Amino acid sequence: MVFEHEIPQGTKLYFGTSAKMKRRLENIACEIFYQNDFEEILTPSFMYLEHQKNFSNRDIIRLSSKNNHQISLRYDTTIDAIRIITKRLLRSTCQKKWFYIQPVFSYPTNEIYQIGAECLDIDEIPKMLCLSVEIMKQFGMNPILQVSNVKILKLCSQETGKDLEFFRKMQIEDILKKAPYMSDLIKIQTRDDLANSILKAPEFLKNELKALLEGSSYCRYEKMIFSPLELPPVDYYNDLVFRMFEGNHTFLLGGKYTIEGVESCGFGIYTDDVIEYLMKIKGMKWLIS
Repeated sequence: MVFEHEIPQGTKLYFGTSAKMKRRLENIACEIFYQNDFEEILTPSFMYLEHQKNFSNRDIIRLSSKNNHQISLRYDTTIDAIRIITKRLLRSTCQKKWFYIQPVFSYPTNEIYQIGAECLDIDEIPKMLCLSVEIMKQFGMNPILQVSNVKILKLCSQETGKDLEFFRKMQIEDILKKAPYMSDLIKIQTRDDLANSILKAPEFLKNELKALLEGSSYCRYEKMIFSPLELPPVDYYNDLVFRMFEGNHTFLLGGKYTIEGVESCGFGIYTDDVIEYLMKIKGMKWLIS
């Protein structure tokens, strides 16, 4: 028996204070994006299953269209937005900077609200990093900013003969004897740590460590840390990656990626986690500040 007041697990209900907070967060982000020459895009909630990057993913919610084509609910806005921008919109516009405010869906009934931005120009990654910090500060938040470079870990994987899943579990004790430089990489946290590590790093890592340092040099943020061996939770990030978090809450994830053969960069803000955090820490005080 399903009671009238119940909603499916994983779906969202915002009302009163939380709804007002959600709307203000979205308005703040909108203003910042427009000030930085972004245009808004709202992609369809449904897409053809064959357009998913990994249509075998069990978390994708599958349906059938009127003509019996396999379709799915939007699972990842980045993939869908880049496909539509490159295959459809670029025929009529040269706009490269886009933002969106919309949910994504995953099996069985998970609904996740996001605020995101995509830029079809990887040289904009330093500005995207700074834009992330600016939005969080305007939200009245000061989370940790963690920056990494996926290429560093891939090079270590090739050099040691260990696959990436091994590093995901951080079972690295047995390779420290074979690769002493790994010990230095693990200890890197500050900008100074990173700069000093470049001087003594093996040659095959120097360029990517420099890329990590230079890619983040444009952004000055007091709570920035570096994690060269961090693996991103999204598999299409293939270069510089950054996330903002506090405790168990991840508020933002972004970086460089290649989709549809186009090198781009962007980030997504997990609106639900931001609201949960602000409601718990500040509540109504945030709305009247």
